[in-house]
Amino acid sequence: MSINHEQDNSARLITLWMLYASDVSKRPYQPVMANSRSLIQEFEPHNERLWSHIDERLAAVYSQIDQLNEEIQSLSPRWRLDRMAVIDRNLLRLGTSELLSGINPPIVTINACIELAKTYGDKSTPAFVNGLLDQFCKNHGISVT
Repeated sequence: MSINHEQDNSARLITLWMLYASDVSKRPYQPVMANSRSLIQEFEPHNERLWSHIDERLAAVYSQIDQLNEEIQSLSPRWRLDRMAVIDRNLLRLGTSELLSGINPPIVTINACIELAKTYGDKSTPAFVNGLLDQFCKNHGISVT
């Protein structure tokens, strides 16, 4: 079941919210998602397809969280993962997971993460996220163009 570009961006944003909430609360994403679903449905009412895409993204991140964390840490050796801003850390987890999955062209994923960084991060977050995701692509032979 496919979703359009706007729905994909909504799914990515909600996934970021869920990652953030799970990270801050130190709870698994499943209960966070279950508890938040009714609230989020106010933003995306009657869109069950969107929930399957959110769940797929969350499951993808958490099924490889240790690998993603190691990758992100290796991309930023002078800034430990646990010292990164929560939004930065989770944008990078979301971005690297999506890049590995190939669900969208790499440039779409990177640009979407940069836009989220502009909205939810501090002023240095977009450049930080862009640089690390670009290096991640180079390290994995993923063509961004």
